[in-house]
Order: sequence, then structure tokens, then C-alpha cells
Amino acid sequence: MGRRQTLMERYKIQMKAYRKKKMKVDNTPFLPEDGVVYIMDSLNPEKPMRAVVLKTRTKQHRKIIESIACPVCGNAMEWDSKWEGFICEKHGKRAIYEIVKQK
Repeated sequence: MGRRQTLMERYKIQMKAYRKKKMKVDNTPFLPEDGVVYIMDSLNPEKPMRAVVLKTRTKQHRKIIESIACPVCGNAMEWDSKWEGFICEKHGKRAIYEIVKQK
């Protein structure tokens, strides 16, 4: 067992956890309200192309995109939070597609 914490120490620990949680960046790919997703190749940014959503899941009443069909080969691409995009490595070089908003 440890010693009892004072109110000030407990408050400092709570505020430290709150700041840490607040600084966390969330780049989860949510499905738009209309259900239409546009992606763009980050290595060759031309015009946005419409994507086919293969798999979604629901979290806190919002739909999260789990996989999208690759526009080149048609295979499923998974979300990579490090690159903040969908990555396909099936056709030669790595292709990174990021979600963009259609204007």
C-alpha cells in the first residue's frame, strides 16, 4: 500500500491525464453522412476519385471505414493511422490514398 494522496496531488494527476488525452490526435476515417467517399492518390494528386467502401463498423453511433477497394487492382486496402490513409501494396509500388472532401 502507499500513502494517502492529498486533494492537490489527486487533482494534479487527473489534470495530467486530461491534458494527455486532449493532446491525442484522432484521425479515424469516418463515413460521411451521404455515404459517398472520395479518395486521392497522395503520390500522384490529380482529381479526386470515388471509392468503393467494402467494410464498415459502428462506433458511438458513427460509421468507421475499415477497408476500401483499391482503384487500380480492386483489392481491399486497410487504414494506416501512421500515414493517415489507405495503403495498397498489391500492385508493385506502394500506393497511399487519403480521404478528401468533394466540393
